[in-house]
Amino acid sequence: MKTFRRDRLLRLVEAGRVRLADAYHFDDMYGASRTTEDMPVAINPADWHDRKEGVCYVHASDFNGYGRAWLNENGTVTLIVHSNCNYTFRLLPAA
Repeated sequence: MKTFRRDRLLRLVEAGRVRLADAYHFDDMYGASRTTEDMPVAINPADWHDRKEGVCYVHASDFNGYGRAWLNENGTVTLIVHSNCNYTFRLLPAA
């Protein structure tokens, strides 16, 4: 595993060059959830009414503070937001 800069990953998300490969989340209200659905990744809009179906929304704050990211051998990037939330992303080539 090779460290991947989270600020670089954030810029790739903002540029629309990231797709979700896998995600895991756990909270006390809903328990564990996991998905392997391929979908685009975007920054969560300020107004939740602007959210669209079929998009994985992440917060800009997920890319700073506690957490880390690394490049996997298969070319995906894993982002650990905290112990109960992580994502694996596929990077898309530049247009």
